[in-house]
Amino acid sequence: MSDTNTPDLEVRMLSAMRKTLISVAKDTMTKPGLRHPLTENTQKMITDCLNLVTSRQTEIEKQAGTHTKMKPVYTDEQTVQSFSIDDLKKTLN
Repeated sequence: MSDTNTPDLEVRMLSAMRKTLISVAKDTMTKPGLRHPLTENTQKMITDCLNLVTSRQTEIEKQAGTHTKMKPVYTDEQTVQSFSIDDLKKTLN
């Protein structure tokens, strides 16, 4: 395997691992008050793995110059968009 394919393979592998870990977490989610099928230690290991995967994905994006620092927006959060009055005046003129 050549070095040019290594980053693509790593990106695909990290993406697959992230999706799999998230699916495991979703599939084993229980209602409040019920005993979770995974031990607390296993849940922490999944969280730790997700943190490592996300950190590496961010590193790769920064090296490639594609990192955007975007954060998820939740539907129940109110978002406020700010703008300058000067910019508004420019668009109106």
